[in-house]
Amino acid sequence: MRMINRTKRLMVSRQVKIPRKIFFWGPTPNPGMHPKDQSVTLLSIIRDYLGLSDKEREAARILANGLVKVDGKVVRQKKFAVGFMDVVEINNEFFRVIYNDQGALVLMKEDKERSGIKLLKVKTKVVAPGNRIQIGTHDGRTIMTDDKSIKVGDVLVVSIPDIQIKEIIKMQPGNKAYLTAGSHVNQIGTISKIEVKEGSSANLVHFQEGFSTIKDHVFMVSSSKFSFAINPEEVIP
Repeated sequence: MRMINRTKRLMVSRQVKIPRKIFFWGPTPNPGMHPKDQSVTLLSIIRDYLGLSDKEREAARILANGLVKVDGKVVRQKKFAVGFMDVVEINNEFFRVIYNDQGALVLMKEDKERSGIKLLKVKTKVVAPGNRIQIGTHDGRTIMTDDKSIKVGDVLVVSIPDIQIKEIIKMQPGNKAYLTAGSHVNQIGTISKIEVKEGSSANLVHFQEGFSTIKDHVFMVSSSKFSFAINPEEVIP
């Protein structure tokens, strides 16, 4: 039985900010570093987000010519999955993937100077052979390090494409975080307290601004040593 590797447009994740009634079929991200429901294809970015082509064939030609980079590496697959904090370069213009107030993935214009760094949230941490620390990040990467102070929830500031750790933003009171989901998505707040719940309940993070959310929705962006600005005015409409 032949399987259809396509998704009806109305069934595409609402995190993908593309027209809902222009095309019958919506681009389906290939399996990759980001989950399917939390990613957008390069085809959608070129055609629907940036308007650099009218048709899928034109977008595919741009990719085939090696004009698109993701996190500093040339990508030619039109269904390549791009997600939160990825840096997309097209024709020497840089864009970073963030969320809008509705929780949809959007593009923010990025400076060339900042395009060489990326923020990665630590999702898993295990001790590997040789007593080294193996880190799993929110975009599916695996990073080996000797720094045992890194904890799940911290954010690594790395250089791209070589993925060298430059700074660590700890998830702790006093540091600032960007919210990636929930009713306060796309807002930045200063952590006042982290409430550890017993059992399987999600830990809560409380903010000085008067709201709280679960730990999974918190993405650290600023500490006393490093600050990463997210500017809504630079978001592509």
